[in-house]
Amino acid sequence: MATVGLRDLYRAPITVGEGGVETYGTPVRMAKAITAELSVEVAEAILYADDGADEIVKEFVSGELKLNVNDLLPADLAAILGQTQDDDQVVYAGEEDEPPYFAIGFRAKKAGGQYKYLWLYKVKFAIPNEKYNTKGDKLEFSTPEITGQFIKRPDGLWKAEHVALPTETAAAAWFTAVREPNNTGG
Repeated sequence: MATVGLRDLYRAPITVGEGGVETYGTPVRMAKAITAELSVEVAEAILYADDGADEIVKEFVSGELKLNVNDLLPADLAAILGQTQDDDQVVYAGEEDEPPYFAIGFRAKKAGGQYKYLWLYKVKFAIPNEKYNTKGDKLEFSTPEITGQFIKRPDGLWKAEHVALPTETAAAAWFTAVREPNNTGG
């Protein structure tokens, strides 16, 4: 079923504890989403036997997330790009900046009142290109785009996805914490 909207863009920081265990912080709402484009790279191998294809293996390698939003606030840029922010809320970009990994979540409206909910578990963003236009006879908006690479986390998971009405239990809690497997379902 097709989607007819996009909203509620969130980021959740990832911290690495003892033994390399990754945990997610509390999700924080970001800018208003205009577009979110995911592309996935898959490794493929074909085993040939008895003069034909005998087995095909396809595995997730990595992916790219391209976000177009209404605005990237300095606090969001500082967080996702590893930049510093001073007491006056001025953001400084420097050569030593190291963008950290974040979980990125959002939802896309579907027909019938349902939404498709997504969390990408491990995304690292690149410094975005910026474009500014002079105002002419006709008003035009310039909106920022930012691109991140996503990879699988140590347990092999790279995405959580759910389709539901907003009132259903998993959907209602989707942005309060990054969704983890509960291992009670099939």
